[in-house]
Amino acid sequence: MTQNLRTLHIATERLNLRAFTLDDIDALHALTLQPEITDILNDWAMSREQCTQWLTWHCTRYDDFNPAQPSLPFAICLPTGEMIGWLGIWPKPSVKVDLPEVAYAISRDHRGQGYVSEAVRAASSWLFERGPLPALMAIVKPAHDHSRRVLLRSGFTCQGTVECADDGTFDYFVLARPA
Repeated sequence: MTQNLRTLHIATERLNLRAFTLDDIDALHALTLQPEITDILNDWAMSREQCTQWLTWHCTRYDDFNPAQPSLPFAICLPTGEMIGWLGIWPKPSVKVDLPEVAYAISRDHRGQGYVSEAVRAASSWLFERGPLPALMAIVKPAHDHSRRVLLRSGFTCQGTVECADDGTFDYFVLARPA
């Protein structure tokens, strides 16, 4: 069963998670220029043109969202509407695990406030309510303690390590579907 999610909106205590629109290009591109993000997520070091292509492709995917096989980016916004980060739940083909990956980034100006954990919990709960997924996964570079803490606070458990075909060994985390 597919759904149209162009109007997707998930409110938390302090955040709004929503579908991206093409109007988000300036805020999204600004995030891709922050070394605090691109030093960890190398593939997010994008030109404005690459960022526009990424955004355009994902905006068209909201029309036929399939909760059994999610490919879903969220804009993480403050109640004022300011976009402060993104969260994605999508396939990770370079990791030989048949679970969607949860990935995220937040502006350097909004780190250390628990926003990402709040967003991960909200998006994961929303997705589990809509589809048959048994679990979600995330990978973290061993030295990246901040992402590790985000995942642990969000209910993920470390299951060891996994090889990422294009980037080496990562710690492997799983969030099981709630009972």
